[in-house]
Amino acid sequence: MTSWTYYLVLAISAILNLVGLVGLLLVFFPGLTVAWVGQLIWVIFVGFNKSHEGWQFGLTIAIFVVNTIIMIIGTLLDNILGAAGTRKKGVPWWEIFLVMVIMVVGGIFLTPIGGLAISLGTLFLIEYYRLEKDSQKAWESTKALAFGYGTAAIIRFFLCLLMIGLWVFMVVFL
Repeated sequence: MTSWTYYLVLAISAILNLVGLVGLLLVFFPGLTVAWVGQLIWVIFVGFNKSHEGWQFGLTIAIFVVNTIIMIIGTLLDNILGAAGTRKKGVPWWEIFLVMVIMVVGGIFLTPIGGLAISLGTLFLIEYYRLEKDSQKAWESTKALAFGYGTAAIIRFFLCLLMIGLWVFMVVFL
């Protein structure tokens, strides 16, 4: 393996990790998955450190498995935390699913911030009419959804930092 190839793959992996982390500032961007893909590229390129000592090979696999679990849990958090608060406010499942679809589609066509705004606006309007034009209750449901997504975003950000820290440990020390 040439040194330029090594550093190119390392740079690509690092960039994907940083894009994943920064991307988490967007509501529906799969930042944990993007960071994980960067790490996957790295571990495949170095062969999970198979050419190193046995303990380094095993630890590389263990760290990658841990990061895979973190990525899966963090990805599910969005849906769980977003739905949990709104369900406590009595919002039906069909509304929650509809709002999630609108957020993704709106985010693609109107930027992620636009997707978030249109999904929250949609939830407010549906709740407003479902709750017999009670704007206070509709606003409570909308705040619950926004709080759930905000909480999930903060947690996912710190989970991504943990994933990147473990990856850096793998690159530097293994």
